[in-house]
This record gives sequence, structure tokens and C-alpha cells, in this order.
Amino acid sequence: MREISVPMHRPSALDPGRIPKLLRHTIDASVEKADAQRRLPDELYDELRECGAFRLLTPRVVGGQQASLVTVLAAYENLARIDASTAWVVWNANFGFIAALLDEAGVSRIWGCGQEPLLANAGRPGTAVPVDGGYRVSGHWKLVSGIAAADWLVVLAAVTRAGNSPGDAGAPDMRLFALTRAQFVIHDTWDSSGLRGTGSNDVTVEDAFVPSELAARLDARPRIDEFPYSGFIPALVFPGCSAIVLGVAQAAIDEFVRLAPGKRTPFGPLLAEQARTQSTLAGSEAAVAAARQLLLSVARDLDAAAEKRTPVTVEKRAEFRAAMSHAARVGREVIEAVYELASSSAIYRGTVLERLFRDGMVAVQHANHSAVFFEVAGRVRLGLDPGLPLF
Repeated sequence: MREISVPMHRPSALDPGRIPKLLRHTIDASVEKADAQRRLPDELYDELRECGAFRLLTPRVVGGQQASLVTVLAAYENLARIDASTAWVVWNANFGFIAALLDEAGVSRIWGCGQEPLLANAGRPGTAVPVDGGYRVSGHWKLVSGIAAADWLVVLAAVTRAGNSPGDAGAPDMRLFALTRAQFVIHDTWDSSGLRGTGSNDVTVEDAFVPSELAARLDARPRIDEFPYSGFIPALVFPGCSAIVLGVAQAAIDEFVRLAPGKRTPFGPLLAEQARTQSTLAGSEAAVAAARQLLLSVARDLDAAAEKRTPVTVEKRAEFRAAMSHAARVGREVIEAVYELASSSAIYRGTVLERLFRDGMVAVQHANHSAVFFEVAGRVRLGLDPGLPLF
């Protein structure tokens, strides 16, 4: 593989495991501001970029970490224990693996400008019409997290001929397209109950020309055919939200443990002294730990498949999606249980449990957490077709 020509004066990156601890003070200090302005503050973006939080999955040849799936999931979860919005933006911005899919000219366009690019992504399909030298891309994408700070937007679009729909000739040809900031319009639509700091606004693109070198196929071997890109590429994207939900649930448990010993209920004993509290707390912590181990176990299997260049079976993909939906279900149940136990202490704006409840309830609403994936996994287990595209 010929080396990409990119500047080498990139900021040093930290071990991903150290990022949450070292940025805790900045993240904590940014929570209220992010909530009020509905996006992360610029100073937090600067520190996250400086420490390498946005290039965990980017190839080493362009200054990235090229980390394993297990490593990035742990980083997302630990960030979510501090602030879910920060973790969510970091997850969505880690789309640098596209450098392993694009040709060298495309990589140089994005990474050869002298500073690390900040990416955002949108997963619902738009349309792309082939033209001389590239494609004309159009679409309306909702919930594009971190878009206000992004230098580039990577969208999913179905390639179709002019006048035809994407499904006219069998399975759609889905590809990733990288768009410059001048090619998309941001619509201020993000006014949510939780994850307010993610700035997940709508974006529209109208007939934007994207050259062929900035289009990446999803049905071909990656140009940088190395770990982790030699595995199941969607696995580098999908499970980040599940790790974040588990991080929020664990943070809710930890905050409740700090609250309970000093909270007296109207019925006499301290909250921590009640059998119901003790049982619910222990059960919740065990459930989160078990869901975490299940998610990481499947992630390890996917990492191993990528390292050995072995195909990821449909059965393993089904386990993977079921583990994500299970993490969301457990996260929802635990966050609700802790919120109920804390009673009035969890209802006031500005308290930790109140924010965790809002953020957690929004995070579990993500389409990746849909209960339909339990049905998909069940279909596979019964020897039936999964029934979903891009599964």
C-alpha cells in the first residue's frame, strides 16, 4: 500500500482509556453551557480534538488510533458516565474509518489540509445520481449530531439513475459520500428533552456534486485492508449508542449510591437502609454489568474476525444487534428504577439524576436500539431471512 501524502504535524493522541479521566474537569464545566446552547462549547471541541477523541477509528497512516471496537466502546461508555452528550458527539464524529474505504485522492482531500478534520455523519439514505466524474447527491437528514462544528459531512445515499428510484433494480447500491461544509445547509431543529448538548440538527443537501474519490463503496474490500477495517464495517458504527446507554445507567447507579445514605424518606428510615432500595440497587448493578459483558463479548468476537479476516456470519450479526437492543432495554429499566427510588430528589432541573434520566431516555430512543432487532435475531435463530437491509 502506497503511503498517503498528508502533513505529519498532528497533535499527539492519548491512550483512549485516559481521555475521559483527563477531560473530566472540562466536560463537567461544560455541561450547563452545552445544555443551554444545545451544542458542545467550542473549548470542549478543541480539547477533544487535541487529545484524539475524534480519531479513535481513523487509520494510523493519517494520524489516527486505528483502535479496536472493544477499546472505543469502553471509551464511549466512560465518557457517558461523565456526560452523555459529549460521549454521543464523540461517537458520531468517529467516522474516520472512511479513510480506509476511500481512494488515496479522496483521503488527501479530507486529511491533507493541514489540520485534523472534524466529521459528522448521517445514516438515513439520501439519493446519489451518477454524473461525469462523480455523483449528484441530495437528501434531508435528521438528527445529525455535532453538525455545527463539522468540517465534513459523511452521508449514506442510494445510487440511482436519473428518473429512477433506488429500489428499481433489486437491492439498492448504498454508498458513503463526503460533503464539504459549503455543500450542506443546517436547520435549527434540535430542541430536545435530553442529549441537548449534541446539537443534533437537521441537514439538507440539494444536488451537490461529489467527485468519485469522495464516494466509498460498502460492498468492496477496504483499500486499507487492515484491522479493524477488514471486518464488518457497520460494527464500527452501530454499537456506540449502546455503550453510551450503559454508561448513563452506571452513572445513575453511582449517583444514587451517593444520594441514598443521606436521604430520609417520609416513612422513617434512611433510603439506604430500606430492603427495597438495597435489592433494586444490587439487581440494577448486576443487570448493567451483565449487559456490558454481553456487548463486549460480541465486540471481541467481531474484533477477532477482523483480525483473522474471517467473514462475520449472519448469526454473529444477529447476536450483535440483540446485544445492543438488550443493552438499551436494561439501560432503560435501570435508569427508571433509580429515578423512582430517588423520588423527589431526581426531579429538579440541574440535579445529576434529573439530567441522567433525560439523557438516558433520549439515548434509548435511537433507531439502533429498536426492539425489532430482537425479532431479527429470532428470525435468524429460526433459520429465516433477517428481513432487514444492510443487516
